[in-house]
Amino acid sequence: MITPSQRGTTTVSEKAVRRIAGRAAAEALPGRAVTATGVTAAVRGQRAEVSLDLALPYPASVADSVGLVQEHVAARTRQLSGLDVPRAEVSVRALRADAPLLRAGPPAGGDARPAARRWWSSRRLPVAVVTGAAALVCGALTLDVARVRLLGLPPARWRSGAVDWLSTHGAGDLPVVLGGAGAALTGLVLVVLAVTPGQRRLLPLSPPVDQPVFALDRSAVSALVEEAVSDVAGIGRARVRVGRRRVLVRARLSFGDREAARVGVEAAARLAVGGCALPRAPRLRVRLQTDQAWRQSPAADPAPVPQPAEKAPVAPPTQGRQT
Repeated sequence: MITPSQRGTTTVSEKAVRRIAGRAAAEALPGRAVTATGVTAAVRGQRAEVSLDLALPYPASVADSVGLVQEHVAARTRQLSGLDVPRAEVSVRALRADAPLLRAGPPAGGDARPAARRWWSSRRLPVAVVTGAAALVCGALTLDVARVRLLGLPPARWRSGAVDWLSTHGAGDLPVVLGGAGAALTGLVLVVLAVTPGQRRLLPLSPPVDQPVFALDRSAVSALVEEAVSDVAGIGRARVRVGRRRVLVRARLSFGDREAARVGVEAAARLAVGGCALPRAPRLRVRLQTDQAWRQSPAADPAPVPQPAEKAPVAPPTQGRQT
């Protein structure tokens, strides 16, 4: 009988562990796209340490997704490689909007989707400022009146001075006019804040029926479009500005055909924006500039017409001498 020590040893390379961990990460969230942008592995004896850089689907809880990926990658790598994998280190590098719950268009049942409305801001800072100022003035006035009525003390100097100043200044005086204009402007600002939704950096998404309403930050849309545009051949750098109704793409072309690059940039940007499930497709505007070292791709030159080869001059025959 052959003992275990005589059967030899099995060595699993770090490359194999990296491939197993990358495939396991893609399987961690069924129905959702998880991409491993970078995988590193270190094998020491029968122990393996795995680290992954991931692009997770959006919207989803990042903490829950990372936990599921860590557990699945560690268990799957341990099962397939036979090594001891205590845990997987995960770094989230990007969020990609490819959730199946955010499909555009009406559902198959024919029920209409609810209209996507802008998120309303709670206006915490203006409310806190107005409430604090009103509470300070009313509290000071109430305290002074209570001191005068209950304790028989003289009124405070600030209240007496304010009453004397108001009694000697009319409505046409400049300080009174400026104070009234400031109060009117403050009231107008508060009214505008009350009737406008705010949250301009959040873009509401089209939710499915009986699902919570989601919103996407403009910076996330900008990052998605910029990443898609940067993958176009010849584009060296891209900057994207996302508004409520328009997406502006500024790209620099390093090499290649300019018109083909413009078409590719527009297609990539439209595809990225379309994957965000916005209720209304924004207008797309592309500005393409060329670098100083840019050169137009040379067109295919026509095949040269073969020319007949020139014949070399024939030397005259040499005549020999007769001796």
